[in-house]
Amino acid sequence: MFLDKLDILEQKIMALLELVGTLKKQNEELAVKYKEKEEEVHGLKQEMEYLLGEKELVKQKVAHLIKCVDAF
Repeated sequence: MFLDKLDILEQKIMALLELVGTLKKQNEELAVKYKEKEEEVHGLKQEMEYLLGEKELVKQKVAHLIKCVDAF
């Protein structure tokens, strides 16, 4: 009887260790994906800043052209 309980306890511990190993692996995979997404967000922020700068330049050029046309 005592050995049966010990066997059950051993099985539960082994299952728990397997679960912990699986969760560690998933955690590592998610950490890598998180890092990749952080880098992607950083790149998109830089691209957005660049495009906003271009937008401002285009806006200034259009305003300049309108002034030139008005002056003509």
